[in-house]
Amino acid sequence: MTDHPPLNLRAASSTPDSRARLRSLIVILCVALLGRLLVLANVAFTRPHNWLFSHPYEMGLLASSLLHGHGFSSPFGVPTGPTALVAPGYPLLIAAVFFVFGTYSFASEIAIIALQILVSLVTIWLMMRICRQSLDDRTAILAGAFWAVSLPLLWIPAIFWETSLSACALPAIILLALRCRRSPTIAAWLLLGSSAAIIALINPALLPTLLAIMAWAAWQTRRVARVAPLVGLLALLLLFSVWPIRNACRFHAFIPLRSTAGFELWMGNRPGATGFLDESLFPMYNKSELASYVAKGEVAYTRDKSAQALQYIRTHPAVFLRLSLRRCFRFWSGTGSVGGPRIYELHALLTTILGFTGLVFLYRNRMRAFAVLMALPLLLFPLPYYITHAEFRYRLNIDPLLTLLAAYAVTQLATRWPRTRPSS
Repeated sequence: MTDHPPLNLRAASSTPDSRARLRSLIVILCVALLGRLLVLANVAFTRPHNWLFSHPYEMGLLASSLLHGHGFSSPFGVPTGPTALVAPGYPLLIAAVFFVFGTYSFASEIAIIALQILVSLVTIWLMMRICRQSLDDRTAILAGAFWAVSLPLLWIPAIFWETSLSACALPAIILLALRCRRSPTIAAWLLLGSSAAIIALINPALLPTLLAIMAWAAWQTRRVARVAPLVGLLALLLLFSVWPIRNACRFHAFIPLRSTAGFELWMGNRPGATGFLDESLFPMYNKSELASYVAKGEVAYTRDKSAQALQYIRTHPAVFLRLSLRRCFRFWSGTGSVGGPRIYELHALLTTILGFTGLVFLYRNRMRAFAVLMALPLLLFPLPYYITHAEFRYRLNIDPLLTLLAAYAVTQLATRWPRTRPSS
């Protein structure tokens, strides 16, 4: 099934030449860079030393452990042995920065933020490329400009999680999936599968979405390519399998993604749970939980937490349902972080409402396959956060897709508005 804008819509739209496109891209990237450099200056000159590394501590601790030859271990500041609480991709990147610029040094702090600024600029470029390939230039400019200046997004490079990389990942995979649909070669599918594996090693929460996007591409090319999608899937499995194999060797247990799933479920579903993330329960900040973690070991500790959570859910189904609905609302409304500023809510509500409106317009404009492709991450990625906790940071992973859908909705509404005005 082909899925492109109707020919009459293409003819009606005013498509700038390549130079105008390049100019608009450069202007937007320059504006985005300027705003993020101001954030970098704020961190460098007004925040305390090592401010970036103060939350979360475990990323720096894992990177330091790797540099000191202790492997991927001891995420809480005391020797606790191997861990699978965090995926390996981002700590490895931090370890590389520490190796070059020094462990917990000011230079490393600046380098990490600068690197994540670069990733944010790439994200904008990817968003605009998707729009120009599948939608139109006005949508590309509007989406890129919004991502360049929205205040919550300016601070993404100063988040010491993998958020910048995860936000960049989905537009990249979307583009690769579109490429596989246009040209379903083995090389294209190898690139898609390998990229998906690397992304999953950075943020395993994206793996179901990545598999769904690959399934979409395979379905779109089912009549012309049968072997290539299997090669892409094999590449993903081979590259990603390094992580669960390592976990099996270290823990003698099957841990395909992260060992923290049961603990996260318990934090969100226990006596006194409010649906917000309560970091006071984390072993990093809770001596009692740390003692239990050390005494039982990571696998037994997280399994015990999972059993407690499931028991609580079974005995309090109404509470679980109420908390899940609350977390669902908080995810989409930007209210999932305790004490989060109002600008989070404004940003989230705007992109959520307009983003889903954009999906409707895609469907109505006979771009149904593309609408399905864009809907898959929006439907699948948030599911774990509905049953655990829904911080605003998690929503940023799908924000690029919501933003370009929101931009499409605005351009479509602007196009239709003159038609609905009463004649004078």
